[in-house]
Amino acid sequence: MNYQYLTLPKFMFIMAVVVSLASCDKVKKPYRVERAVVECDTPSFPALNNVIQKYLLEDYTGHTCTNCPRAHAIITNDLSSMKDTLVVIAIHAGSNARPEEGLFSADYRTEAGNAYAQQFNITAYPSGMINRLIFNSNRIVSYGNWKSTLETIPRNPANVGMQILTEFNNDKACIFVKTSLLSDVLEKLQLCVLLTESGIVSPQKNGIKIDTNYVHNHVLRASLAPVWGDDIGISAKGEAIIKTYSIDFSDKTWKRENCHIVAFIYNANNEDILQVEEVKLVP
Repeated sequence: MNYQYLTLPKFMFIMAVVVSLASCDKVKKPYRVERAVVECDTPSFPALNNVIQKYLLEDYTGHTCTNCPRAHAIITNDLSSMKDTLVVIAIHAGSNARPEEGLFSADYRTEAGNAYAQQFNITAYPSGMINRLIFNSNRIVSYGNWKSTLETIPRNPANVGMQILTEFNNDKACIFVKTSLLSDVLEKLQLCVLLTESGIVSPQKNGIKIDTNYVHNHVLRASLAPVWGDDIGISAKGEAIIKTYSIDFSDKTWKRENCHIVAFIYNANNEDILQVEEVKLVP
């Protein structure tokens, strides 16, 4: 557009529109929208009903980890009864995740996964964390104890509700995460938003064997928010906030139909996860 032919009133109107598009999209209470993406309009979220507490299992793994398939089998078989109340992320990190020449040339490590493994001092693979809670003075839970540990967690009412909506605009995915407080929360809350992919066929050591057609699921691919999350800035019951994220698939080999969005809220003071939600990237 050639601005020299615009009258002053028209020019001021256009500039006002440009500024408004570049700024955060605020809406009336009880929730607000932040980090709006121009390419995708913020959708209307359905009413939040029947909120249940969900749990995040962070499975620290690697393709040269000989016992990791045992942990994956526990997730598939022993933990299947939890259905959608359990969200799993497979975090490839450590020496067992390093790419090697030949069969294990794939690199599934991520900046976020490496940071988490370092922060929580993950040294044994496979191992995991459940909502990053402390059990017997330790956050790290051996894979053989995942089921029994999950059974010891009191099923308290959820104090945070989460909803995720996704939208594609050509190759760009827009992700909208709404966090609603169901009770007052005094601690500082952080929102992490991750993308995972399942159905990845790639070699995996399994005991003394190598399975060249192993199917890797729940693989962490990227963090859409900062690694340690965004400060959501709400604390009172009834408050809510929508945050918007995006990712460009034009340069990705990931199969979008096999991808999921995982979002979780954690207490920044003690790192405990208060709530987690997962949806398919392509509904």
